[in-house]
Amino acid sequence: MIAFMSGSTELWVRAQVSYQVLQETGQIVHFDRMHAISLARPDRLFWETIRDDASADSVWFSDGVLSMLKRPDNVYAQVELPATVPEMVDELVSVYNVRVPLSDLLAGHAREIFITGPIERWYIGQAWVDGGWTHHMALRNEELDFEVWVRSEGDPVPVRFAITWVHDEGAPTYVARFRDWNFSPSFDDATFRFTTPADAERVEILPVPIEPEY
Repeated sequence: MIAFMSGSTELWVRAQVSYQVLQETGQIVHFDRMHAISLARPDRLFWETIRDDASADSVWFSDGVLSMLKRPDNVYAQVELPATVPEMVDELVSVYNVRVPLSDLLAGHAREIFITGPIERWYIGQAWVDGGWTHHMALRNEELDFEVWVRSEGDPVPVRFAITWVHDEGAPTYVARFRDWNFSPSFDDATFRFTTPADAERVEILPVPIEPEY
């Protein structure tokens, strides 16, 4: 899976995500969102996130410039970042605290996640997921429990992820189901080019201050 994913120069995928948040009342509430991701290595990326409250983010990255549009607020921001997608994603997450869908995979951390990082690994067995057989694996590190289901026939792509933060209150869980993997998409320059919408207001993306250690 790692070799296949890292060897693809272009890809498009949709991910249906559900996650849970522990409320102050003690009740766990579930939320959904949809991601659509277009990637052309090494330096172009587009993604769109649609939430279950109908709000949406669209993000374009090319030529070292990231543009983000938030709807329905109709506000946008632009920031210069490192020119390649892995470096850009790392800086966007660590410096600006922007949530990037599948950030570890886009940043090229798949080997660290699956091979060098886990403390424990188990092969659960074959599992039928979304119309096909998969290899179901479970992994664990010091911070979280992680499961992945990888298609066992055809392209070895992940079809499902599940992450549980076992040490956080309520043990929140994040589950992603991947749909419609396409490794020969028909991208053109417009896919990754941002055009400012009419009447959109520009705002700034600011670095998140780091608290000093004493």
